[in-house]
Amino acid sequence: MELAFEYTTNLGAGANPASIHLSSGEVYLFSVDGGRLKAKTWDPGSGDVAWDFPTFGNAINASRDVSLSLYRLKNVPRVGMFGAWHQDQILSGETEITPERQRIGIWDALSDISKYLQSGSIRLDLANIVASATLTFKNPSQVLSGEANSRITPGNKIELYFTAGDSDEYPMGVFYVDRAEMSATGGEVSIDMRNVSGKILKDQTFNADRSFAKDVYTYVIEDILDIAGVTSYSVQQPDDPLTAFQIGMLYPADMDFLTGLNEIIKAALNWTMRETLDGQMLVGSELTFEPISSMYSTYQFNRGTDLFGRGIARDDNEVYAKVCYKSFDTTAQANAYAYADVTHSLEWGLAPHKTLYIAMPDDTDVTELQALATDMAIRLAYAGVTEQFTGPFRPHIIPGDEAQITEADSSERLIGLITTIEHSFGENGFSTSFTVDSGGRLGKPQLKDMITKANGNTTAENVKRLY
Repeated sequence: MELAFEYTTNLGAGANPASIHLSSGEVYLFSVDGGRLKAKTWDPGSGDVAWDFPTFGNAINASRDVSLSLYRLKNVPRVGMFGAWHQDQILSGETEITPERQRIGIWDALSDISKYLQSGSIRLDLANIVASATLTFKNPSQVLSGEANSRITPGNKIELYFTAGDSDEYPMGVFYVDRAEMSATGGEVSIDMRNVSGKILKDQTFNADRSFAKDVYTYVIEDILDIAGVTSYSVQQPDDPLTAFQIGMLYPADMDFLTGLNEIIKAALNWTMRETLDGQMLVGSELTFEPISSMYSTYQFNRGTDLFGRGIARDDNEVYAKVCYKSFDTTAQANAYAYADVTHSLEWGLAPHKTLYIAMPDDTDVTELQALATDMAIRLAYAGVTEQFTGPFRPHIIPGDEAQITEADSSERLIGLITTIEHSFGENGFSTSFTVDSGGRLGKPQLKDMITKANGNTTAENVKRLY
């Protein structure tokens, strides 16, 4: 038999080429290059397609395996892609890193179930990286979930996007199903979900993979993410690995990965971990790691027109009359102190000696201590007020954004960080509710975090540094 191809073109180098054309219209091109499984995608769009000039994107690694060969691929409609390959033994010197093995990979098919969506809500919290969501779908003729079988099961990955008219898709989170509940008579299915941090990091424990030898700080964090199975992450890299800060960790076997990561992150100044709305984990300094520092924006709202107040709380737990920065002087063998008075904007009646003490590294110059104390006193002047608002749907705001809320007569303005958000959407309308903390400022560490550290940063029991 002779095959006559209508179009032929050179798509690049590589062994064991394979191509998959999905029902969505996308074309995936796979090949083995340099022992890695590479994948390119092309979305030809609708209408007349120029099949003689396909434009594929840059190749990405479709698997973490290396030294790969004998690759084969099969597409099962409405199920996904199945691949099988051989992987050689991987050695580091005389130590076996990976044994020789036969591998199978499964890429789940993407299924758009938007038309069945009835209602939903997403909850985000700046103090808790674990986000949650609840969705309710119409389930006519048990098309999504039945008594015997279900297309929606615990562990399913759900990607949420928002579009308005012909706008581009705006990501609203990547979630994994925890629970799916079907009503046999009501024609509905409800699902509870959590994001990557909750499902992959919080639910899994270290087990036997609990000891991490001393290595570059960044590399240890990456090792933990790899063991947990997180595939999309970006960790701030050191300027010079040869002189970079190193650390080793020994965790309890029953500790979850999220707690373990939070413990190691405490070892670096101003480092934090965030999850983006497209499911990528970011780890680095809030001040110098661009992917994190550029996440947040400032938004202006008018009270009574853009949004409406739902409640307000005034609490002096994080309000102080004085602030003091201190540092140990190794020459004088004594502490140096720098004080600044806090003039609270609302003139609350506070105990005059309620003082926040913050320790700085040894031998910090007194002039710098005084400047820091003065700056902190200015920030503390606005602390203590949290207010809840609700308004039209705003999928773009995230916890950590700064809100500037002006009164109707422009006489007063509340400035603070958005700390919690709840998006509600569905057939009955769309709305966004959020909380603003008056003590927060864009690009600054949270007062709550600084106060917690100043009052004694706790370390989880049985976690050990391996120096």
